[in-house]
Amino acid sequence: MRCIVALLVLGTAHGLHGQRPTGPAALEGTVMHSVAGQAISRAVVCVSLPVERTHYPRCGAIDQSSGRYRVDSLPEGRWRVGVNCATMNIFAHSMASDSIAFKDSAAVRRDWMVTTDGCDPRPLRRIPGTFRGYWTPGFESSEFIPCAADAWFLPGDSLRTRNYDERRAWAVLRRGSVPEGFVWPKGRRDRYGNPRYYVEWRGEVVGPGHYGHMGVSAFEINVDSVLTVRAPRRGDCRPAP
Repeated sequence: MRCIVALLVLGTAHGLHGQRPTGPAALEGTVMHSVAGQAISRAVVCVSLPVERTHYPRCGAIDQSSGRYRVDSLPEGRWRVGVNCATMNIFAHSMASDSIAFKDSAAVRRDWMVTTDGCDPRPLRRIPGTFRGYWTPGFESSEFIPCAADAWFLPGDSLRTRNYDERRAWAVLRRGSVPEGFVWPKGRRDRYGNPRYYVEWRGEVVGPGHYGHMGVSAFEINVDSVLTVRAPRRGDCRPAP
């Protein structure tokens, strides 16, 4: 899950500034709903660590079934810890926070009981498969719009917070997904200079939520294997024979 975290750093430690801090300590525990007693799935637990004049959040996702989380590689010191969820306004919402001391290689356990008021209420899904459609890569646009037959969109995904097609996904090509030596084909470009391709690829769709640059996409597709990339043609999205 992607979130923007703004947390106050309460502690400092020698040698942490100028690089991403690391250490042998860890934070683990559970995050549960204080009323329903169920695991909180659309959230992360983040430890705020100092980097130069700002701070770097090291986060751990929460398991949807058990509510467990773990944040590793923490340095010794006292740091601000927050439990944050995604909201319909893109930015993260703090459900709970506290100052916690970490020492040596010990794992600190902290269980949280929170409410989800202000969080995105839509169920989060993970959908693996092979998907076809049109992809426009770019720094602020990595838009993938699937063919209708391969789409994952459900009416309940939309809370009508946007005026464009919520089926689109922010595409993330994982390392090794593109064959070595692959040459990107030439294709028509949009007014920003970004090409448009027809693609077939295998991966996992995650959402709905707020993904990509400023949360512009309702879904994210993590691509494990690129099968086809070419210029669009008429009839691309016809059902496979």
